[in-house]
Amino acid sequence: MAGEGRKIAIVVPRYGEEILGGAETLARGLAENLVDRGLEVDVLTTCARDHYTWQNYYRPGSEIINHVNVRRFPVNQNRDLARFLDLSRKIATHQELTTEEQYGWIDEGVHSASLYDYIDRSGGLYDLLIFVPYLFGTTYYGSTLRPEKSIIWPCLHDEPYAYFEATRTMLEECRGIVFNSWPEMEFAKERLRIVNDGMRIIGFGFHDLTGVGDRFRKKYRIRERFIVYSGRLEAAKNLPLLVSYFTKYKERNQNDLFLILMGTGPEILPQRRDIVQLGFTEEQEKLDAYAAATILCQPSVNESFSIVLMESWLNEVPALVHDLCAVTKYHCQKSNGGLYFGNYEEFEECVNLLLERPDLRRQMGANGRRYVLTNYNWDRIFGKFKAALKVWC
Repeated sequence: MAGEGRKIAIVVPRYGEEILGGAETLARGLAENLVDRGLEVDVLTTCARDHYTWQNYYRPGSEIINHVNVRRFPVNQNRDLARFLDLSRKIATHQELTTEEQYGWIDEGVHSASLYDYIDRSGGLYDLLIFVPYLFGTTYYGSTLRPEKSIIWPCLHDEPYAYFEATRTMLEECRGIVFNSWPEMEFAKERLRIVNDGMRIIGFGFHDLTGVGDRFRKKYRIRERFIVYSGRLEAAKNLPLLVSYFTKYKERNQNDLFLILMGTGPEILPQRRDIVQLGFTEEQEKLDAYAAATILCQPSVNESFSIVLMESWLNEVPALVHDLCAVTKYHCQKSNGGLYFGNYEEFEECVNLLLERPDLRRQMGANGRRYVLTNYNWDRIFGKFKAALKVWC
């Protein structure tokens, strides 16, 4: 079997079962499933848990998490936070940064001198170093130490950081790039003009895990139909737009529809009976919520894959995504498992169509489930990974 005898390091800025986020979930799922299939894997990560403060939380050193050897290294605490916030503000307000400012933003991000030292000294022990995602200093700096062995799993979005000169340099000088979807790779090739012979589309794998909807409804005493959102509660995920649209929808449509929010984050949301915030939910409870939901709404326009979308489809829930997200729209079109909206009127029309047509909901949910089980089961993903190893190693 291709891959036997390979030793791989997965480098990710945060790691742990309680850490949410698509890239972190991807890194954890990849590590655990590669180990289950006989590969030797180390996860190299920091001691941070929170991606806002980057304060050291975990103890440095090694531990085993779900059969995976995890090595933690302290985060440098000498950041110029004021400079970082000033540059972040410029980025958020679409001001163009000089190349020096771009590198300055990276310099003041998350770094770990001891992690870099380990890669520099011990990187030769590994056949490949897989860095997930592209956006953090651990990837920008870590991959430059051993570019000939570095694979970047970037989780690219159409965002200012993707256009940084440092991003281009990193993606073109590394050994290979892994994309989660065809639109993500097209964005890298057509918009960013990235050239790298080691590009491959692999995606993410899923086990056939489903929830029990009645258990969720009984626990939270929810009898109403509801839209479910799962993810970070922040503007970057377009959550304020969803809340705004939902609020307007309820003003115009007097029905029993609720909005259920799963996840944590800084966004301050209105206190309403029909908007329920569950906070952090354990894995099984999250699956139960999907199984109970009427519709999943994934409003984010910055997705390279969308694990949330796939998990909800496994539970046969039709999806509603944003028209401006090429990736989630692509999945909906390929699967016929969801609809997409570009403005409030389209949102309202899609919601009402799905509410009024239970037969359509069931069919779209079944289409989505079939799409995930066919294209994103772990056996298929691992087969793509083995094929990529033949190119990279």
